[in-house]
Amino acid sequence: MLEWTAGSSGRRFTSKKGATEMRIFKSLGAVALMLAALFVWGTSAQAQRPHYMHALSNLRQARALLETDTRPGFVMDRDRAMEEVDNAIREVKMAARDEGRNPRFTPPPASAGDPDRPMRSALSLLDDARDDIARGEDVGEDRGLQNRALKHIDEARHALGHALHKMEHEHRY
Repeated sequence: MLEWTAGSSGRRFTSKKGATEMRIFKSLGAVALMLAALFVWGTSAQAQRPHYMHALSNLRQARALLETDTRPGFVMDRDRAMEEVDNAIREVKMAARDEGRNPRFTPPPASAGDPDRPMRSALSLLDDARDDIARGEDVGEDRGLQNRALKHIDEARHALGHALHKMEHEHRY
């Protein structure tokens, strides 16, 4: 863009093209810097929190596997484990909502499990869920959700361990 200016020496043309381009680059740079700052500020707190969504999908898959195991000798332990998994799912869903995430949309579970060995597969998925939840810190806004979810998972693991112990004991004789 050329601009005409009248001075004491007569007419003079000056170019404003460089100045306009510099203003655009400065504006774009400021916007990019603000976006980068928002990204870092917004994710630093999230990175500290547990991986609730992944844990939630593992808990749901473990629950589904336990539901398929209908062997009569293990019904009480299985039902106890399912109850604790349900409680853990409730806690994790609340924590996910507190993070602003939709608990309906979760990644796939770590494993589909082995339908021929549902208790062992469920136990493995519970271990994965526990690891995911334990990775973060139980921050004040979570109101102890992380610790309660871990407690429920541990109780479910204990019930499954008891059932597996009974199962191994029966097969020895």
